[in-house]
Amino acid sequence: MTAVLEQETLDMAAAHTLVMQMLKDGQATMLGVLSAVGDRLGLFESLATHGPIGSEAFATRSGIDARYAREWLSAMACQGYITYDERDDAFRMTPEQRLCLVDAHSPLYLSGGFAIWPVYWNNLDELTEVFRNGGGIPQDRFGDDWRCGFERFSTPGYSNFLGSTWIPAMPEVAARLAAGGSAADVGCGNGQALIALAHTFPSASLDGFDLYAPAITDARSNARNAGVESRINFTQQDIVNGLPRQYDLITMLDVVHDLPDPVLALAALRGALKPGGRLFVMEFNFSSELAENVQHPMGLGAFGYAASVNYCLTTALAVGGVGTGTCMGERVFREYAAAAGFTHVRRHDFPASPLNLFFEVWSEEGESDRA
Repeated sequence: MTAVLEQETLDMAAAHTLVMQMLKDGQATMLGVLSAVGDRLGLFESLATHGPIGSEAFATRSGIDARYAREWLSAMACQGYITYDERDDAFRMTPEQRLCLVDAHSPLYLSGGFAIWPVYWNNLDELTEVFRNGGGIPQDRFGDDWRCGFERFSTPGYSNFLGSTWIPAMPEVAARLAAGGSAADVGCGNGQALIALAHTFPSASLDGFDLYAPAITDARSNARNAGVESRINFTQQDIVNGLPRQYDLITMLDVVHDLPDPVLALAALRGALKPGGRLFVMEFNFSSELAENVQHPMGLGAFGYAASVNYCLTTALAVGGVGTGTCMGERVFREYAAAAGFTHVRRHDFPASPLNLFFEVWSEEGESDRA
């Protein structure tokens, strides 16, 4: 350190700021482990039900060891996930904390992420290897925890906004679906988006497509549990070969950036739209430009690139894909859509959904033939 100081003048305030950021990142990593434990054991739900409560009583109610309970509660209180009352030595959850951590129907519920983050550590050795040699980590390496965690992470957006806000922003499409039109969800995952559409548009004909067999199995089970099994058809299929029929609406929700060949897939879907039909695309709210993500308005630029490396990019590269990555952004998406033959891309902004970008995509009748 002395040698460095002799060679140049350092901004020690900047260095200390960086050190604190590194410590906070380490804190977040370790807290992620504790949050995952709490998620697996239902500890947030237990506290929401029984609080305010002391740590020993909480341990008894939750069926866990008292010493671990005290340490877990203390960590969560320091992070602001729960609330500690020093006067009573008791812990509780505020309505706002319950909204984000416990209420699975809330649009602010993000606890599904607690099941996702530990999976990335499980892949550390494989990720190190593909950094050295290229290639990627196949989707099936991420397992049930990742798949079910992402379902919990994404479902509140679909159930709260897809049928009530996002699709009504395209009035003609909404009218078609209400009158018994057809919709397909490509990359449907566990089927929750189509289940939301089935509840909003009870006369619509709905199909879901995904290449991953476990997701299709889950989707069928979820539709059955939601009472809409007879109204949604789920198929394991690679959509680059086209879809079995044409649709008034095709949705792609956090899918395009994951595709091995986005242009080829988009071109196939263009041919699967009825005249006047629309492709509705949701993507994460990142820019195509690194400089803009460095200054991300929510401070989440690093989150985008980290999510990309840990899942989106590596799963695409594992199958020889182009490797678009999570931070595809609006510019790159518009380039993909144009290359696929679409002639119109309209961006929609929904204030209640700031983490995402939304695009309505189409070609006027005859334009797609000339593209």
